[in-house]
Order: sequence, then C-alpha cells, then structure tokens
Amino acid sequence: MKKKLKDLSFCFMCFLIITFLITHNKIVATTLIDAVNLFLRKVFVSLFPMLIINDILIQKNIPIYFYHLFKSIFPKIFKTSGIASYVLIMSLLSGTPSNAYILKELVNNKQIKTDEANHLLMFTYFSNPLFLSITLSAIFDTKTVIKIIIIHYISNIIIGILIRKKAPPLSSYNLIIRNENLNITSSIKKTMNVLLMILGTIAFYMLLNLIVSYPIKENLLFTTITSGFLEITSGLHHLEYLHITIKLKELIAISIISFGGISIHTQVKAILEESLIKYKYFLKGRIIHTIISIILIIII
Repeated sequence: MKKKLKDLSFCFMCFLIITFLITHNKIVATTLIDAVNLFLRKVFVSLFPMLIINDILIQKNIPIYFYHLFKSIFPKIFKTSGIASYVLIMSLLSGTPSNAYILKELVNNKQIKTDEANHLLMFTYFSNPLFLSITLSAIFDTKTVIKIIIIHYISNIIIGILIRKKAPPLSSYNLIIRNENLNITSSIKKTMNVLLMILGTIAFYMLLNLIVSYPIKENLLFTTITSGFLEITSGLHHLEYLHITIKLKELIAISIISFGGISIHTQVKAILEESLIKYKYFLKGRIIHTIISIILIIII
C-alpha cells in the first residue's frame, strides 16, 4: 500500500512538473539557454583543456615524478603517498569535479590504491580560482574575494590534516613508467563524455531550481539558499541582489562554495560510476568543509 501511495505521489508530482513546463515554456527555454551559456562560458573553457591535459599527463606517467618529488613531504603532512601531491595541485588548478576524474584515472592506471583515492576525495575539492574570482567580484570587493577564496582552499588543507589519523596505511608502490603511445583521441572522447554529463547536470538542476523557487520567487533569501544548494553559480548570482549585511553574504557565499551544490555532487557521483571509489567520502568531506569554512569566515 505504501509503495502504491509513493508511486502515485511521484506520478502526480511529474504531472505537475510537466504542466509547469508547458504553461511556462518561455521561461523554461530561457533557463535552459542560460544553462548552456553558463556551461560554455565558465565550465567548458576551463575544464576541457585541463581534463585533456590531465589525461595526457597520466598517460605519460607524470604523476610518478610527483610521487618521487613529494614522497618525503606528503606522508609527514597528510600521511598519504607523494602521488597525492599531483591530485592536490592539479585539482586546485583545474577546479571541480576534476579531482574525481583524476582519482578515477589514477586508480584505473594502477598508480594509486583505491583506499587512498577514497581518502583523497575528501580534501581535494577546489572550485576553479578563475570562476570564483569572476563570480565573487560581482558581489564583494577584491579584499573579500581573496579572503573567501583563501578560506575555501585552506579548509581543504585543514581537512587533510584533521583526517590524517584515518588515512589508510601507506603501502609501497611499484610504480613502473610505461612507454605507451599517446592516445589523443581517447583523451578527447573521455573528456567530452564527462563534459556532456556536466552540461546535462547543470541544465537539469537549473531547471529544477526554477520549478522549486518559482512559486516563492519574491522571497529572494529563500531563492538564493535553494539555488545555492542545487547549483553554485545560480546561488551566487542571486546573492548579488540580496539586501543583507556583507558579513551575512560572506557566510552564505562560503557555505554555497564549500558544500558544492547538489549539481557538483551529482557530477562527482556520475564520474565515479563503475569504479571502486566511493561517493560517500566526497559527501563527508563537503560537510566537514562547510563547517570549517563557516567557522573561519566568522572569526576572520
């Protein structure tokens, strides 16, 4: 009986959504076009080259050189192998969800163990610095933008240090440099599959946000929080028009950025499909990340 009731409720909800899509087709079309424009202007231009470069670097065994370069430093700081340095640095430069992509490729190439990949997934989430600086500069002055970005990044480092006791035992890596031919076609194909998934995710959650927030669109605070919970860019865009104190805006901004939005979570989960890396570690990391970032933004 309960299952039938749930199914009926789900069908009724789908009917309401379809009705909304038909009766508000112009604003729906505008939202989807905005999603495509957002993807092309802020996601594709930064992620496409970085994902291609990451794939080529992994094919050419570059993470192994990072391993040897940092093998005496990272075990002391994070209790991880030196190869974690490659994940951390390239994730910071690329922006999310590249950390999930990099970890998956490293596991597939047997350059990192699954347990360590799960551990690293918790504190290698970085929003693209260029995206943050451009988006936040529309809301805050330069000093505040820099402060928010630094707090976002430092919080990851703090997480890495806090959870070092739970790091898997360091195992010896038998890293062999393979002399394989560079396969650019394979890199492009994998990258485009990931990017198409990201485009679909952004469009879906921007559309979902429109449906959820439309009945109460006059309540800008609720709309901002809902938008940020679903998709970072939409939440930060609405934050610009909120008439609240700067400190409260900082608090909302860092919370949205640190949690990542359900859209980012969906992207990470999709990338990690068919791998042994667990999404739950990413979720746990983002909850801790949000708490630490809020504390730092309050006291600084």
